[in-house]
Amino acid sequence: MNNLTWNKIKAGDKQAFKLFFDEYYSSFCLYANSILDDLELSQDIVTDCFVRIWERKDKIQIKTSIEKYVLLSVRNGIYSYLRSPRSRSTDIESVIERLENTSIEEYDIEKEETLQRVYKLIEELPEQRRRILELATFEGISYKDIAENLNISVNTVKTQLSRAYHFLREKLMDDSIILWLIFRKEIK
Repeated sequence: MNNLTWNKIKAGDKQAFKLFFDEYYSSFCLYANSILDDLELSQDIVTDCFVRIWERKDKIQIKTSIEKYVLLSVRNGIYSYLRSPRSRSTDIESVIERLENTSIEEYDIEKEETLQRVYKLIEELPEQRRRILELATFEGISYKDIAENLNISVNTVKTQLSRAYHFLREKLMDDSIILWLIFRKEIK
């Protein structure tokens, strides 16, 4: 994002802010989720950060880039959450360790944008294929349990996963390494 866009946001341009939000929201959620391992909570924290930025836009002085400013805001939002009574059920030690090991300077927004592309492509899959992929890959459920849960055969699960992976590989081509990182958990 360039200074011109930030200047438009500071001036109250809702369209410029919406474009910024649309471009970076998912990446910031992925960043927060990589630390918290709770997507809903991550989305809440990132949304709060964007709301605060809009509300305080005329007072904010950005010395680096708006992206790094938001990342720092998200990081601070995570710390604030950890200090709140709401965090009692969270494994605070592991979250703090992940926070300390995740430098904002090292955070790769381009990698997150690629991940965002993968998630958008997953949304394009037919509903049953997408659900099977999510259950197998993100939730780590076995093929047998997926088949029982969806009242289909194990072979259907395997076929649908194969088609999903083929679709993603075809669409991503150069980003196949990212695909491997996302789907590195093999289901037994």
